[in-house]
Amino acid sequence: MAAIMTQNSASHICTARCADGSKKTLLRYGEYIAAQKGQRWTAPRAAVYEAVLDARRPATAYQLLEALCAKDGTDVKPATVYRALDALQELGLVARIESMNAYLACRHPQQPHEHIFLVCDDCGDAAEVADHKIAGHLRHDAASHGFKTARQVMELHGTCQHCQK
Repeated sequence: MAAIMTQNSASHICTARCADGSKKTLLRYGEYIAAQKGQRWTAPRAAVYEAVLDARRPATAYQLLEALCAKDGTDVKPATVYRALDALQELGLVARIESMNAYLACRHPQQPHEHIFLVCDDCGDAAEVADHKIAGHLRHDAASHGFKTARQVMELHGTCQHCQK
């Protein structure tokens, strides 16, 4: 599965989910990667992943919970959503935008990378940017200070192109 990306200076902004752009493909990939990593692909994980994929913007756990309850008409518990989100993050399918305490589907889960987000403070939208040079420089700089990096999450806050109009 190759991600489709468009050039934007030294980085790539992901503009599609997968080569065919389908949610179905990403859900199948989720099941595949879970098996590859020895994890179970449970119905709650699949449902939460689908809700994240359906979200138009980064969504909090409680927004996802509301969407799941509305869709299925069942009483989904917050702990179920949080456990699923933890598992989905571990699988690299979902990323957490920490400043918003919200979740976003990774736009290229099949490629190992660090997350860099462009977060619009006006509308709450976010775009994921893949720039391996920046991530590599930060890892190198941290290592030169004797620091072992466990993960990187970078967020740039500002105003998106749509809100600037």
